[in-house]
Amino acid sequence: MQADEALNPLLEAVCSAPLHRMLGLRPADPDDPAAGVELDVGPEALNPAGVLHGAVAPLMMDVACYLAIQPQLEPGANAVTVSIASSLLAAVPPGATVRAQGRVERRGRTLAHLAATAHDGDRLVATAQVVKALVAPAAR
Repeated sequence: MQADEALNPLLEAVCSAPLHRMLGLRPADPDDPAAGVELDVGPEALNPAGVLHGAVAPLMMDVACYLAIQPQLEPGANAVTVSIASSLLAAVPPGATVRAQGRVERRGRTLAHLAATAHDGDRLVATAQVVKALVAPAAR
C-alpha cells in the first residue's frame, strides 16, 4: 500500500469530524492530503462583523499541519497539538474560498514543528506555527 492510499481514509475521517463537517471543511485535493483543506466561507463561519471568524483559519491550519505530519508517522502513531500561534492578516468576506496548507519544518523524536498558511485565492490571509507531540502507537 502506498502512503497516499493509507492517508485517504485518514483525510476522510478528519474532514468528517462534527465541527469540521459543520463548517464545510473539505480536502483541497482528495487525492493529495498534503494539499491541505479548504472551505467556502458561509454563515456558520462568520463573526458578528460578517467576515470569517478569527478561530476558523487557525483551526484550518492546525488540521492542515496534522495532515502534513501524517506521512512521517509509523502506522498507529498520532500527532496532537501542543501549541499553535497564528496571525490573521486580512479579513475574509462571505463567499470566499479559503485554503490552508501545512508543512513540516522539523521533526524530532517526540515533537514536530510545523508551519501553515491560509489563502483566499492568491491573497495570504493567515499564518501559523504549530507544535505537535508525536504519540507512539498503543502497545497491544
